[in-house]
Amino acid sequence: MTDISDDQVFELLRKAEQRLRNDVESAVTVPSAGAGVKSDASTAIQQQASNNGSNSKTDLSVRDPTRPEKGLVDQAKTTAGSQWFDLPKTKLTPEFKRDWQLLRMRGILDPKHQKKALRASAPEYSHVGEIIAGPTEFYSARLTRKERKGTMLEEVMSSYDQAKFSAKYAGIQKQKTSGKKGFYQKVVAQRRKSR
Repeated sequence: MTDISDDQVFELLRKAEQRLRNDVESAVTVPSAGAGVKSDASTAIQQQASNNGSNSKTDLSVRDPTRPEKGLVDQAKTTAGSQWFDLPKTKLTPEFKRDWQLLRMRGILDPKHQKKALRASAPEYSHVGEIIAGPTEFYSARLTRKERKGTMLEEVMSSYDQAKFSAKYAGIQKQKTSGKKGFYQKVVAQRRKSR
C-alpha cells in the first residue's frame, strides 16, 4: 500500500468535488422501455435542480476534512505516541550505530551462548539510557568504579575477556597442581567425607 501525503489527499478530494459539480450540471437521463422518454427519477432531479438554481451546486459537494495542524503532525512523527510513552525517534549517532552493531553481533563474541537475532536496521523509535544502581541494591549487584566502562563495547569486551581468562586460568591451575601436595590432601579430604 502506497503512502499518500495529506496534500495529495486534499488534491484528490478537490478533483472529486469538481467532477461531482460537473455531473450535476449535465442532465442525467436514463433510457427506459420507451425510446427517447426520460424516466421519472431523471425528471425529478432536473426539476429539483431548476427550482433550487445555484443552491444545487453547493448542496452536492465532498466534505473537506479539517487539515491537521503542522505542530501536531510533527509531534506525532517525532514520538511513538502516548501509548508507547512518547518514545522519541532514534537518533543515529556513531556511538548508537556501533552499539547496535555490537548487540546484533553478540553471538560472535560468545558462540556458546545462543542469542536471538536482531534486525539489521535500527528501530524507528528508541532511546538509549544508563542504568543507575540504587542505594537499596546489594553491593555484589553493583559494579565498582574499575569495572565500569565508558561505552557498551568496552563493558561487553571486558566481561567477555574476564570470564574467558578466569576459566582458562582455573583450568591451567588445576592441571599444574594435580601432582602436588595440596592436590593430594584435597583428594584425601574428599575420601574422608564420603565415608
